[in-house]
Amino acid sequence: MASLKDIDLNFCVSQNLPVLVQCLDYLISNKNLEKKSLAYSKQQEYIARKLYNYNIGLNQSQNTLPLKVVKKFYRVANRLAEKYLPPLNDNILQNIDVFHSPCFALTPLVQAAKKVKKFLTVHDLIPILYPNLFEDNNDENLKKILNSISPEDYVTCVSNSTKNDLCSYLKDINPEQVFVTHLAAAPDVFYPCSNSEQIVRVRNKYRIPNANYILSLCTLEPRKNIDHVIRCFAKLIQEQNIKDLYLVLVGTKGWSYNKIFEEVTNFPLAKERIILTGYVADEDLAALYSGALAFTYLSFYEGFGLPPLEAMQCGVPVISSNTSSLPEVVGDAAIMLDPLDTDMLCQSILELYNNSSLRERMSLKSIEQAKRFSWERCARETVKAYEIAVAG
Repeated sequence: MASLKDIDLNFCVSQNLPVLVQCLDYLISNKNLEKKSLAYSKQQEYIARKLYNYNIGLNQSQNTLPLKVVKKFYRVANRLAEKYLPPLNDNILQNIDVFHSPCFALTPLVQAAKKVKKFLTVHDLIPILYPNLFEDNNDENLKKILNSISPEDYVTCVSNSTKNDLCSYLKDINPEQVFVTHLAAAPDVFYPCSNSEQIVRVRNKYRIPNANYILSLCTLEPRKNIDHVIRCFAKLIQEQNIKDLYLVLVGTKGWSYNKIFEEVTNFPLAKERIILTGYVADEDLAALYSGALAFTYLSFYEGFGLPPLEAMQCGVPVISSNTSSLPEVVGDAAIMLDPLDTDMLCQSILELYNNSSLRERMSLKSIEQAKRFSWERCARETVKAYEIAVAG
């Protein structure tokens, strides 16, 4: 959006004064955004940096006061600072056409700005629709965000699936004021890597043997259905006596991941055939994806589902769930399955393992499907939604 000439783009902080420091530093560090401004005063920056540094030092403090007391002092100081020196004020709102929150609830100050067209991006409604797939009270936080949307406001959703969920949940929202702006995979991070030396280096870095491997990338948590993938992989290689196929799981630990590790330990060959890499650096992802025989993503529900798109942009055959937004992302380029169908997942992996022609065809289809998504397209669709709102 920063590169488009038909929009005057500026940034602000509406939620928390100390966050202003992180946003300001990010704008300075990002070459594409360094000429864009963040609405703030030098006085705000000074106080925000003081609060930010104080918060960072809380757990390292040698203060004789109890930590609970120190934290309470910080919260009170922060509330007072935001009350008398808020990061967003009426002067800013009086001079803009559109206010767009990419995820946070629209604040009362923003809601009160009658001349401003308000936008909020909704990524998914999963905590509300399937609270069992999330820990704690994520649904309450999402409800607060959705309840900040009034009938005259506008929404962008990352998929048609999310739009349908939102319109079903918020009965008074006008579907014509809900726009779909699909996400994209970064082209400089995700691309077909043909550099064999780079692929070997990444394999060695993450201790992946020089053999075929099935790749999966996600946070290790129940919603991603990784325990099912592990069971199917174990069943397949044991029944078919496959000696040269590995399962590589990329991702950090989420919540309730014990079930996943239980599945790993239940598999006798786990230590040899399943590799858990943990976090993988961005510069290694293209080689890791490109070196894979196939990519599996059997998630129960997604607002969009970036990993399958990332895999396709790298030219990797994809096996995906047929649920929620995933069919929008993978189109007819992937093998789509019921996320609980053991036999079909085993069969699909086996077909890709045995059939190089199938892999080549799916690789080409993956690349073509990925071309349907780009950040430029996302930005232009977003700006088009702004124009419709302002014209209305």
